[in-house]
Amino acid sequence: MSTTSPSNTTTTTTTESTTNQIDFLIVGAGPVGLLAANLIIQAGFSVRILDVEYEPNHWGRGDWIHGRTLELLERAGLAEELLSTGVKVDQITSYMNGELQSSIPFVPDEVESKHQYLLCVGQHITETSLQSSLTNQDIEVERPATVINIVQGPDEKYPVRTTVMHLRDEARTEQLDCKYLLGCDGAHSDIRQQLGIQTEGETTETHAGVIDALVRTNFNAGRKDVCMLQNSVAKTISLFPRENGLTRIFVHFDENELEMRKEQYNRNKIQLEDIQREAKRALLPHRLEFLGILYWSVYVVGQRLATEMDAMKQRVFLCGDAAHCQSPTLGQGVNTGFGDVFNLVWKLCMVERGVAKRDVLSTYTKERRPVAQQVLAVDKVAAKAAAGHQSSKEYCNIVQEHRAFTTGFGIQYHHDGNDGGNPLLLPSKEAKVQTGMRAPNFKVFHYVTGRKTRLFEKVHGDWLAFNMLVLADDLVKSREAVESLLAWKHPILSTQIVITTTPADKIEQENLPSSMKECIMLDKLNRAQVHAAYRTSNNNDDVQVVVVRPDGYIGAIVGGTTASELLDGVKKYFEGFTV
Repeated sequence: MSTTSPSNTTTTTTTESTTNQIDFLIVGAGPVGLLAANLIIQAGFSVRILDVEYEPNHWGRGDWIHGRTLELLERAGLAEELLSTGVKVDQITSYMNGELQSSIPFVPDEVESKHQYLLCVGQHITETSLQSSLTNQDIEVERPATVINIVQGPDEKYPVRTTVMHLRDEARTEQLDCKYLLGCDGAHSDIRQQLGIQTEGETTETHAGVIDALVRTNFNAGRKDVCMLQNSVAKTISLFPRENGLTRIFVHFDENELEMRKEQYNRNKIQLEDIQREAKRALLPHRLEFLGILYWSVYVVGQRLATEMDAMKQRVFLCGDAAHCQSPTLGQGVNTGFGDVFNLVWKLCMVERGVAKRDVLSTYTKERRPVAQQVLAVDKVAAKAAAGHQSSKEYCNIVQEHRAFTTGFGIQYHHDGNDGGNPLLLPSKEAKVQTGMRAPNFKVFHYVTGRKTRLFEKVHGDWLAFNMLVLADDLVKSREAVESLLAWKHPILSTQIVITTTPADKIEQENLPSSMKECIMLDKLNRAQVHAAYRTSNNNDDVQVVVVRPDGYIGAIVGGTTASELLDGVKKYFEGFTV
């Protein structure tokens, strides 16, 4: 029996009588599958990734990367090329008959992040960047190949038995056993269908035409705006910048007109010329000239959700469009898919390392399915507004209402559930920031260097570990408790950060050990904003401990006045899900 290891994951010629083994098998090599493979390899596990397409089909898909997604990619060391290539968009603007109606920052002002913008970058760049990272680890996508059968295998260590068909080699088949199978194979997921998982939702009669082009226009909107344009004679269109001077144009065909004129605007009958004509009309009285078309297509707007996101006792998982799909109106597809992967992979890896209990894997569906449901609900409202009779200003108001969620910063997981709650989230008292929320990346001052920085600047590249924030308030008073907390170690706890309101000169008088000094951040911006965010109005505790999960969400907030009280609370949290 041959075993595939992380250092040698190339495929050799096999037959049905030979069984290979692998830790993780990924089906689908779009951005979601490629990201999953990267994270798994970083964690030290073996992986193979298949795709049924002979060549990558990059164009026309996930071209918006929201700020929250960039935080996660940066945490895993996978954001640099995208940030250096894409266009950063600050705001969304609406126009009527060429006149500015409204202008809204893309990210709410209260969000604390270094990525307070939308990054517009072609999917081909995202996929190429992720594939290059895999290639550096000697991992290549196997094309064209797919899984044609999934059954329970006889080996308890590798319990998922699959039959892989390699289509290029005269449909050669291979038997492959794996610990986990990730279905990242899109809206028409074959993995989902083989598992017998149904989808709920609807496909509408609403259509959206899209063009990626080089254009020339006297419309003077900034290169850092997403623009919604409308006039009395044209469809609503959205226009936004792309890398290398490209522009993406969406034409939102009117749903009422489509109903009346199905023959003219049937998906198969909408042509490039129809999309170009409506785009030019919407820009009137300005001119729009197409210098070159790189891609065009027509989307059918719909929202569909898989009834289950895992199968075979949490051995097979659906991620991205395989689990939920929506229209491209708000650019949620790749961002929600990446959120799925970052939520899932750290849990899988900790279980396989033997440090987390297997029941944490059930939290993937508990946490991500409600997010997908909310994505679909918001998308349904936004897509209907874009294709209906509402003005572009009213559409922008809908975007503004939901932007905390759609940018990813406002997504929250909940500790309650129908079957025993969530061991990864310890219930917390009411405060501005609570467990299940993204931990804000506040600005602070590093005590040792005196430089302004952000709380999680030091955790980049160390995405597979928990981090602990110790809100010490007056460090002179709380020193004993803080030192006890820093002395406590756990295999999955990495960076420890002490946040204090004590001035630097008073800290210097304490004669602290150098290892402790390096951890200290001064909370002296905006009236001690870090402490203010986590405190309740009646909280008189001297110290609070915030445990941040590998995916950047808050797992626990523990308060107390003594070291033993604080440590008991932190230990209780980790004991709830670790081995």
